[in-house]
Amino acid sequence: MLWFYGFKVHMLVTLSGYILNYVVTPASIHDIRVVDELLDNCRQSFILADLGYLSRQLKEELKQRGYHLWTPLRQNMAGAKQHNHWKLMAMRRTIETRFSELCAHFNIEQTLTRSLSGLQLRIEQIILAYNLRYFEIN
Repeated sequence: MLWFYGFKVHMLVTLSGYILNYVVTPASIHDIRVVDELLDNCRQSFILADLGYLSRQLKEELKQRGYHLWTPLRQNMAGAKQHNHWKLMAMRRTIETRFSELCAHFNIEQTLTRSLSGLQLRIEQIILAYNLRYFEIN
């Protein structure tokens, strides 16, 4: 009998694709719980996030700290069509493309590691290689 544990990687990425920070959590941890660690030493004031970070309380807490959090609204929420402006959604898509690149070019979803420290080392290797490639391209 084999046991498998799920992990999530949360990343802070610039719109141009540079990875600024990352946090690895068990898959059972809600996205909102890692925001403080993810934004540690972040100098960017505008944050585009996905639906996992949709929270009025989080938005207010970050606003008090000088951040402007934008998350898309669910389609059935009031004002979703006006809030989910196509330009902001296009910016979010560029970030999602970065995650697709990490999967396609670096196989980040299947690291074949056997320990948490091995997983962290592999993720750091992938991020280093990705960011070096980012500077080569840009």
